[in-house]
Amino acid sequence: MAILSGSICLSDIPREQMKKIKCKDGVERIYVNVAVIERREKSQFGHTHFITCSPKKEERVEGRNYICGDLKEFIPQNTSPTPEDINNAPSVSDDDLDLPF
Repeated sequence: MAILSGSICLSDIPREQMKKIKCKDGVERIYVNVAVIERREKSQFGHTHFITCSPKKEERVEGRNYICGDLKEFIPQNTSPTPEDINNAPSVSDDDLDLPF
């Protein structure tokens, strides 16, 4: 499973893209519609995706940059031994155990 990690520059989000919505619990929250897009090629910093505000067609302003962040793919590595590794490991003798108890 791949995880995308990165950062978003909140200062780069156009204010007009922020929508204040009163939620069911009565609290007003601010939302921004976004899209995560895969890059054709990795950036020089290894970014594989970017995040952009996703304004409706009628809300877009020509010449306005809506990109607000970059993401990299992170694939967690399992560092635990597999059941096969455990089955193939040599047995431990009493002399091998140097336990503090």
